[in-house]
Amino acid sequence: MKIARLEAHHLANIPIQPPPFRKLPNAEHALIVEIETTDGLIGYSMGGYTHPVVVDFLNHHAADLLVGEDASCIERVIARFDRHSVVRFMGRAYLSALALVDIALWDLKGKSLGVPVHKLLGGAPVYSVEELAAEAKHLAELGNLHLKNTVGRQAVPNPADDYLRMRAMREAVGPRVKLAMDGNSRMTVAQATKLCQMTEELDISFIEEPVIDNHPTQLRELRGKTSIPIAAAENHKYSARDLLVNDAVDILQPNVTNDGGYTAGLRIGMLAQAFGRSLGHGNGSGPHNIALQAALSNGGLVEYHFHKWMAYNAIFENVPQPENGYLQVSQEPGLGLNPKRGLIKEFKKVDRTSLLFSQPGAM
Repeated sequence: MKIARLEAHHLANIPIQPPPFRKLPNAEHALIVEIETTDGLIGYSMGGYTHPVVVDFLNHHAADLLVGEDASCIERVIARFDRHSVVRFMGRAYLSALALVDIALWDLKGKSLGVPVHKLLGGAPVYSVEELAAEAKHLAELGNLHLKNTVGRQAVPNPADDYLRMRAMREAVGPRVKLAMDGNSRMTVAQATKLCQMTEELDISFIEEPVIDNHPTQLRELRGKTSIPIAAAENHKYSARDLLVNDAVDILQPNVTNDGGYTAGLRIGMLAQAFGRSLGHGNGSGPHNIALQAALSNGGLVEYHFHKWMAYNAIFENVPQPENGYLQVSQEPGLGLNPKRGLIKEFKKVDRTSLLFSQPGAM
């Protein structure tokens, strides 16, 4: 099963359903990667950065590097990709490119074997308080059992304001629904400590990435001052290992579309098991993260990021949908995420930029 073609597509202005009570966002951009084999199978992935540099990197470096490789030997292909890519100055954009190749390879492997990937792996604008409470009630009435709200989003993080917003959500949904907070790495330890201590009475299930840069020792300090579990690792300067050895988190949150794909996610999951920690997922790539969370015994929650999920609905066929707070894992071979017929051609954007990774002599 040799790789015959690798192609990245930047799709633009795809119409999506806006969030409840909102008119925007009603369109989305996406980066789709296709890897086709000599057998005629095609693996797909989506996510990451849509910047032209990433598209050029995949189309004019990764493609030339990986065509002819055995797509079933994922470890070898990813190692070759990493070893021969000297543009790691791209930072998280490089990891995103690596992840997209990895995910498409796993999709191919599942399709070639006729099994779902999860079995291969292991068996928005700020709402007013009133709007937030109304949407929380609406989502709970639809059967959702877990809700998460961003905190620390003010120009200067304001724990007292966030407490009022979380209290309004709790009053709207009652005691049965679990509530969590996402700090988006914006608060100091002092701000996060105050917020956690104020909101403990609201029965918060966890707080995600509360402190700036997810600094391990600062997370450990916060963890010692609150009973609310700490989650991190979706946007990080520090590795999962750094967070674990510093006893900084209760929940690790690898995101496969940003953090190196399923191969890296498996390693993080097994490392978390060794430290007795559970996994969760934050970020808008939930339909791709389902497989990892379902595959591992310490897997947990998948974030249903509304407008990103609407983008998946607009782009792919047969996207899993939540029912009474749960997601059914696709039993289709591979990931079960195949783009709708004709969509790539209709929405593909041609980036009018110089090709940073052009062939020698092409200038």
